[in-house]
Amino acid sequence: MYYPDQRSIAPYTVIRREVMLPDEAAGVVRVNDGQRVDIRDVVVNGVISTGYLIIEAAQELGLRDPQALDELMRVNVRDVVQEEQVLAGKNPKRGKRVISPIRGIVAQIRDGRIILQRPPRLVDLEAGVRGQISAIREGRGVSIESVGARIQGMWGNGRTTIATMQIGPEGDLKQLRERSALETRYGGAIILTRQPLTKSGLKVIEQQNLAGIIAPSMDASLREAVLKLKAAVLLTGGFGDMRMTAATFNLLSEFDGRQITVDADTPGRWEIRMPEVVVNVGRRDEQPSRPNPMLAIRTGMTVRMIREPYMGQTGIILDLPKAPVLLDNGLRVPCAQVELVAGDKLFVPLANLEVLGR
Repeated sequence: MYYPDQRSIAPYTVIRREVMLPDEAAGVVRVNDGQRVDIRDVVVNGVISTGYLIIEAAQELGLRDPQALDELMRVNVRDVVQEEQVLAGKNPKRGKRVISPIRGIVAQIRDGRIILQRPPRLVDLEAGVRGQISAIREGRGVSIESVGARIQGMWGNGRTTIATMQIGPEGDLKQLRERSALETRYGGAIILTRQPLTKSGLKVIEQQNLAGIIAPSMDASLREAVLKLKAAVLLTGGFGDMRMTAATFNLLSEFDGRQITVDADTPGRWEIRMPEVVVNVGRRDEQPSRPNPMLAIRTGMTVRMIREPYMGQTGIILDLPKAPVLLDNGLRVPCAQVELVAGDKLFVPLANLEVLGR
C-alpha cells in the first residue's frame, strides 16, 4: 500500500482548524472548551516581542571611557522614548548627541551601549470559521471543528484574512487599474484569479487595498516581495507559470460574493499544515465527508502531479501496476497509470503524485 500526500478540495467536509499564536508569542485564550464561536470572534489575544536595538552610544559621542556615558544620559532605564528623541549628550539641542532611531523602551545602559526594546506587537486571532471549540492549548491557541468547504493550496505568504471574495476580471490583475468604474467594487475584497500573479499584479494589490489574492502560481523571484505584503496571498499550484485547475476554480467561484477565510500559511519544513480557504456553507441533508489521513492510493482517484514535467496537472488513476515501471530516464520505479484531463495516458512515479481528497 502507498499512502500519498493529500490536498483537500471539498465542497462539504468536516473542518478541524487550528488557530495558534506563533512560537515566539505569549498569549491568553479567550474561549472555553465546547464553546460555539462565529467567524469574527476573537479566540486568542497575544503579544509578540519584536526584539532589541543596540546603540553604540559611547562610540557615537567619541568617549574613550564607556563609563563616562552615564553622566551624559538624558533618559533612564525603563523610560519610554520616542523616535528622534535625544538619549544622551552634553547639550540636548546641539553638539554630539545620541538620537533614538525608533520608539521603544530603554532596557539597559551598560558598557557604553544603550539597549532599546522595540514595542511589542499585539495580536488578536479570530476564529475564521463558525464552529465549536474542540481543544485548547493554554497560552497558544485553540482547535475548532466546523462544517463547510475547504480548498487547500500549495503556498501562502503567512497572512490570514476574512473578507468577501470577488472573481477578478479575465487576464492580469492590472486590468483593475484600467477599469476605474469598477475599482471601488474590489476594494477590501479577496480576488480570485485564474492567471498567474505578476509583478504588476503586486502593485494593484497595494493600490486597490485588496484584502487578499487567490492565484494559481507566480514566479519564484516575487517571493520576497509577496512576503512583505499586508494582503494574504495563496497559491493553489505553487511557483512557476501554471493556471488554476478547473476543479479548484469551479468550486471557489461558487462563493463569489460570499465571506471566506484565507489562511495563507507559509508551509514549514517539518509542518503538515497547508495554506487553505475555508467557507462556512451551512448544514445539508447529506453527511459531510471526513478527512482520512490514512487514505491509500487506488484506481479512480483524482490526483495531481507535484513534480515536472507534468507539475500542476490533474488526472484520474487508471491502473496501479504491481511491478515497477521502466521510465524514459532509465529508472524503474513504482508508478501509477494516469489519464490527464487532456486525455493523455502516462505512467507517473507514485512519489510524484498527491491525492485531491474530498
